[in-house]
Amino acid sequence: MNDDYFKILLQKNNGLNISNSPGFLWTPVRTKPRQEKKFIEYCESHGIAFYLPLRKNIRRYQRRTVEFYIPMFTGYVFCSLDQDLYQKAVLSNRIVYRLQMNEKSETELIKDLCDIQMIEKIANESDVIVRPELAAGKKIIVKSGPLKGMRGVAEKRKGKTMITINVEILGQSVSTETDVEDIEVDD
Repeated sequence: MNDDYFKILLQKNNGLNISNSPGFLWTPVRTKPRQEKKFIEYCESHGIAFYLPLRKNIRRYQRRTVEFYIPMFTGYVFCSLDQDLYQKAVLSNRIVYRLQMNEKSETELIKDLCDIQMIEKIANESDVIVRPELAAGKKIIVKSGPLKGMRGVAEKRKGKTMITINVEILGQSVSTETDVEDIEVDD
């Protein structure tokens, strides 16, 4: 799949009406790792209504900048399913499970998905980073930059982009500021 496909998908996402349909429930479907895009191709070809929120990702390499689209919530696609469509979706061999939904939880999910659609529109115009909350005391690991691979503890957050981390080296503690994009929560 090329990037043009995802630009078209973003346009479809913006026009998608996520609402309750009798007999169907909007359901989060957990996909196998890195299979979201393949799963939505399957859904499209088998008439399964879906929503895959996307965000623009920009990577800067030494001499060029590359822009592409990735799922906003890794591992999840939202589908409008009944039992028969779920069985059809299972045949894709790209999903692990679905979250059990009822009418009340679907109403909450639809509200959240509509909010996500608004965020997705904003994400196309500016950078949006989806991360677990990086609160003081959270264990983190540096995933890029000069401290790559080091583990530490988040001390404090400065604005949207910078975080101070505390890294222990040889029994000593070193604090440094790092860009939020360079770290992830360490489980």
